[in-house]
Amino acid sequence: MANGNPAVANNQMRGMLLATAPRMRKNLSTFSLNGLGQTTRMKLFNVGVLTKLYARVIVPITIGTATATASAKAPYNYLTRIRLTDYDGTDRINISGFQLFVITCVRNRMPFGWNNAGPIFTAGGSTELSGIVTNPQVPTAVGSSTIDYYIEIPVAYEAETDLRGAILSQTGVGELYLSVDVNSLLVQNGNDDAVYNGAATTTVVLNGTATMQVWQEYLMPQTVGNGMVPLPQFDLMTVYELNGMVRSSDNLANGQEKLVNYPNVRSVIGAYLSFVNNSLVSNGMSGLRLIVNGNNIMKEWNNNDKLIEQRNYNFGDVARGTYWETHRSKPIETALFGNVQLGFTPSVAITGTSYLEIAFENFYTKGAQLPGLAQST
Repeated sequence: MANGNPAVANNQMRGMLLATAPRMRKNLSTFSLNGLGQTTRMKLFNVGVLTKLYARVIVPITIGTATATASAKAPYNYLTRIRLTDYDGTDRINISGFQLFVITCVRNRMPFGWNNAGPIFTAGGSTELSGIVTNPQVPTAVGSSTIDYYIEIPVAYEAETDLRGAILSQTGVGELYLSVDVNSLLVQNGNDDAVYNGAATTTVVLNGTATMQVWQEYLMPQTVGNGMVPLPQFDLMTVYELNGMVRSSDNLANGQEKLVNYPNVRSVIGAYLSFVNNSLVSNGMSGLRLIVNGNNIMKEWNNNDKLIEQRNYNFGDVARGTYWETHRSKPIETALFGNVQLGFTPSVAITGTSYLEIAFENFYTKGAQLPGLAQST
């Protein structure tokens, strides 16, 4: 260890690994996705230091009777759960497709996967880009067509500078799996949980097998002086966690603050809320507050100033009815801060199926005793 300091040693090993390891990208396969409402498991390769996964989702559909209306969560809600499970059975990622899209936008500080209509696309119709998916494709016209979009599944926090969360996959023991759940609803009128939420007479059915092409990105460690392989042990013992799949419907009322608890014993770098009222994603929020220990108000916003703050951070709007707070520059250490909560106040009457969809972006050390994610109050 450098100077007897393990943190310094980790940073030195990280620097050596990033300086010497070739960047590898392996096309795992194009996997057939099981039918609506079912789960598909995809085995990853035991090779290198895993930093990231990319995937392309292609869904052949037929729209009948009337022009369809895409839901506010489409196309990302075609996958209702994305789950990456470590060799020891730990869920590194357990999140909905829509939540993952929002987090990816925040990570990249731009609406992920969307073309900004630069000159190469607008100057005379460039032939070398013929056929490229310039935006996520969510067809709405009657007839046969294809939903087509990309997702990014981060494993390391930042593959080129910060390897916290990377997984050492150079092992002959154990298996690493990516699992995805397919939405059971292609269309349901007035319901944003479905891929299409209308029109009332629209029909949408699969007209073939949906597929998911997966690429695995990893570093290939090289030996350096005296046959040493530089491996940053602290980074590899840290879990970069995307923890979601929580829907909380209790205590939602017009003008009443609902408290959402931050997870305990984590280093929280992002909190994400999506508000659904009467089955539709809604911007009906009058106030959002970051509260520590019940009475210390660290931050507060109304609806418009929170949305403009998010627009300026991301250089564009991400998703309707979605609010997030990032703590990247100063993580919330819940073991030190105590009870940390987001207070969300609706500005509309609560009717029908209504809930907050909640996700957190965290770090924690493998082997730590962790309580579950509280549903909120």
